[in-house]
Amino acid sequence: AQELGLSDVEAVTIPTACAAGNYAIGYGFDAVRSGEVDFALCGGADAMCRKTFAGFYRLGTIAPDLVRPFDADRKGILTGEGAGVLVLESLGSALARGARIYAEVLGYGLNCDAYHQVAPNQTSVARCMELALDNAGVKPQEVDLISAHGTGTRANDVTESRAIREVFGDDAPRTVSLKSMLGHTMGAASALAAIGCALAIGQGFIPPTINHRDTDPECDIDCVPNHAVDADLRVVQNNGLAFGGNNAVVILG
Repeated sequence: AQELGLSDVEAVTIPTACAAGNYAIGYGFDAVRSGEVDFALCGGADAMCRKTFAGFYRLGTIAPDLVRPFDADRKGILTGEGAGVLVLESLGSALARGARIYAEVLGYGLNCDAYHQVAPNQTSVARCMELALDNAGVKPQEVDLISAHGTGTRANDVTESRAIREVFGDDAPRTVSLKSMLGHTMGAASALAAIGCALAIGQGFIPPTINHRDTDPECDIDCVPNHAVDADLRVVQNNGLAFGGNNAVVILG
């Protein structure tokens, strides 16, 4: 705050679990766009404890070795921890202070279906993506990359892949899971993924989905297995799907 010259700071906690980072970006985007604030520091953080790990283990969602999103042999998540924060401001503000601009927030979409505590709902996930695209003024065919929620669980990966096909049809963009490298960082997950999306845009590459062997036929996407590829990315979509059907999608450009 001192570095940005901020004297009046307001803190808001958005407790929407695995989608919290995307929710925070959307909240900050509106606050900056409306002129309510000059700067918004948006993101998420989570620290894992033994009880949390034990809870996921008892649910049978912990992978025995590696996270393999979209793989036919995927067996679940591995918990991670961390924090990610992005500084949002107007273009004029960034140029005036000589900031390094990583990406532009084009828009976002939110919904909450309360369908199930942990299982995502395909129709609701697809609708959230449509809301984000509409808010950003972006057509599905203009999206170059999707950073999926991609947990590596049986239910999530199939449901999310089908929702992507529902929105994007047969020409769905490449769809990757950063959780294959970071694990599932819960409250930090979509913020860290948003940072990865911004770096991918700026540096012209698509990060891979690692630990991949054979794509599950029910996950009908190109998950960019194991090796990054060079790409000119103009528009990138970042998905965050959370407990209780709290979905949040951010579009970056």
